[in-house]
Amino acid sequence: MRSLDEVQRLVRERSPLPPAETEDIIRKRYAALPRRLAFALARWPLDRKRVLDIGCSWGHCLVHFGEGSVGIDSAAAHVEFCRALGLDARVADANAGVDVPDHAFDYIWVSDVIEHLDAPRLLLRSVAPKLKADGRLILFLTVLPRSRLARTVLRRKGIRPFDAEAHHYQFTCETATYMVERAGYAVESVMVPFGGHALAPLLRTASPRLYIEARPDPAAAAVAAAAEARNRG
Repeated sequence: MRSLDEVQRLVRERSPLPPAETEDIIRKRYAALPRRLAFALARWPLDRKRVLDIGCSWGHCLVHFGEGSVGIDSAAAHVEFCRALGLDARVADANAGVDVPDHAFDYIWVSDVIEHLDAPRLLLRSVAPKLKADGRLILFLTVLPRSRLARTVLRRKGIRPFDAEAHHYQFTCETATYMVERAGYAVESVMVPFGGHALAPLLRTASPRLYIEARPDPAAAAVAAAAEARNRG
């Protein structure tokens, strides 16, 4: 994996933006390894695997993924920036599906995106065929903590991205897990970005952030397809 110094040097050398704007992006996106990514890299070999990054933004996660990784974003400016860095990035509206080869990726990384989509389940369902046979979906999202006390404490600390005005959808741990299953996956783990693996089961309903690891599952996909057929009928 590239060091931060190497990445920052790359951004300064290749950015298509004026120097002041480039430095602002470095300060906001590239000053440190994103915390969500640092946690993920400690658990999954994303830096050595081919990753489909849905909502790649300025490429601050994509630049650390393995060879052959692809970023998708709806903002042309983001894609142009990523391409200038030598990354494979493509303009696409995630709500309309993702045009990349099937069975091509070890991981699909969906980070802080699903809450903003009109049809999040359909997006997850549409990208499942893009994974290799042993591939995994890694979903990082904001959720509403079950505990009112936890919500109050977080709001007092200025942490309130789970409030209704922040996103199209306000997931909980349970509804997010259910959505992934109804998109045709089997959920393998639900983690929080703090507290360690042993405490995760105790903290997941109080955390405003979750990672969900899942794999495409034929039985779950069959359930999803049957439900869709009933709804169309």
